[in-house]
Amino acid sequence: MDAGEPICSVMADTDLLVDDRVSVDGYVGTVKFIGLVPPSEGVWIGIEWDDSTRGKHDGSKNGVVYFTCKNSKNGSFVRITKINRGITICEAIQDRYQVPAGVNVCGEREMFMITNTGQHKKVDTVGLDKVQKQFSVLTNLKIIGLRDLMISSSGPAGELSSLAPNITTLDLSKNLLSTWMSVCNIVSQLTQLKILNLSENLLSFNDECLKHTAAFSSVKTLILNKCKLTWNNVAQYAQIWPDVEELHLVGNLISAMSPPAENVLQNITFLNLSENKFDEWGQITKISNLPKLKKLFLNGCGLFEICCNENLFPHVEEMSIAENKFVTHQVFNELHKLPALGDLIFRKNTINEKENYEDTREIIVAKMKHLIRLNNSVITDRERDSAEMDYLKKFGLAWLESGGHQDPDKNNPSQEFFLNHPRYMELVKEYGAPADHELVKKSSALKGNLIEVNIEAPIKDNFKPVSRRLPLSMTVANLKMLVQRLTKIEVRKQRLVYVSKENPEHVVALDRDQETLHDVSIEPGDTVQVQKPTEFDLAKYIASRKRTRMFHQ
Repeated sequence: MDAGEPICSVMADTDLLVDDRVSVDGYVGTVKFIGLVPPSEGVWIGIEWDDSTRGKHDGSKNGVVYFTCKNSKNGSFVRITKINRGITICEAIQDRYQVPAGVNVCGEREMFMITNTGQHKKVDTVGLDKVQKQFSVLTNLKIIGLRDLMISSSGPAGELSSLAPNITTLDLSKNLLSTWMSVCNIVSQLTQLKILNLSENLLSFNDECLKHTAAFSSVKTLILNKCKLTWNNVAQYAQIWPDVEELHLVGNLISAMSPPAENVLQNITFLNLSENKFDEWGQITKISNLPKLKKLFLNGCGLFEICCNENLFPHVEEMSIAENKFVTHQVFNELHKLPALGDLIFRKNTINEKENYEDTREIIVAKMKHLIRLNNSVITDRERDSAEMDYLKKFGLAWLESGGHQDPDKNNPSQEFFLNHPRYMELVKEYGAPADHELVKKSSALKGNLIEVNIEAPIKDNFKPVSRRLPLSMTVANLKMLVQRLTKIEVRKQRLVYVSKENPEHVVALDRDQETLHDVSIEPGDTVQVQKPTEFDLAKYIASRKRTRMFHQ
């Protein structure tokens, strides 16, 4: 027999196949070769390891290539006696959930649940003896976590449907499943399955799988994080689960995309493409024709610009673009063009590192008229009014310098200003043009716009005074929101004053929400103090809320 030729007798004895997933001494890899490797005698199994530091070579020995690896030190030859082929899903369920009769198990057991992003969250459990009775009847189980248990197959036909037929949520992440047919054999026995996590499994596909689309008819959420998938893989595999509505593809190898076929991904409402490194935003727009897509996550994708129009993503209501490389406010002008977008998550971007959080939030709110929630926080009418008015003041000088004027007949801003501030004239029409004394003069350096103030709350037990660097452009309304986050004292229960550092007897009430810290002449080192509101303050707050509601009706 020639070197590199598979050993048929071994195949018959072990049914081990190329592309099978196996474990050796706790390390997981993929079988790439089964055969002789002269001058050694006997059968060798060539493995490409998941851990790139585990191997010794690239699949070649003495100048002969037996298999290929993606890395030069990613392959090994091992004897078949060292290989762990894994267990069936039924064996895993029984091992994890079924306590043998007569055994009294006490103490705590570590368990996990799947979050809607495919992450594993530890669940505090009571002693296993308290739930032993329920677990011993496996047909009662609905949520099952089987992560990293060396599962490689479904086992005998029909065994799973008899053992645990009522499973609705199943976590099979990081196991030894190697083919979509193995998954089909599992899913076809679980008619109530809604959520399936297959993350960190490397699954091969063949046309035989296309005969099993009915097996996935009940599955609505599918998690395929870190499965080394390209978009072409996704488009191919998606043919067997056409009814999936929520698809998580975090941390794969997706960089280029193409419009999906008419029968692929048509029911997707939530698509999570986070931690895939895209070449450009234009690649993502190729899926904007998905007819039911409402929620799109693109966190950590290396994006640095976005270009939108009213025809892109017409149904997307929620988008998360955290941990990218956006450096200008232009991204919000573009997102404003998406007609249905009302919920945005924008954190840990490059621009966030250069600006105060409150400043960035204020600009986003002002630029995006239809936004309802930002970073999981509802945008109130009060906050929107404050942000839009402050935006007028903040960019008022740029408006005037570009040809703007308080007199409508003389108002003629440049095209460049319109491109950078597309909502500015709309805000002028709504609130009126800012007066000269209201314009915020920007410092040439960011540090010049920040002052350090102390925040005290004597009405709040156990609250220790803190110092914060705040922008002079921050409004009193936004200061109250900051105080609420720091002290947990609701805005309606606050009365803010500032006490001069130079003259402690100089106390100024901060009762005009639209004024900025610059307007009230607060200085570095001054103290913002939270006092208990008077009846007049409460009445004034209630009246302002009524006016705000009337204004937006």
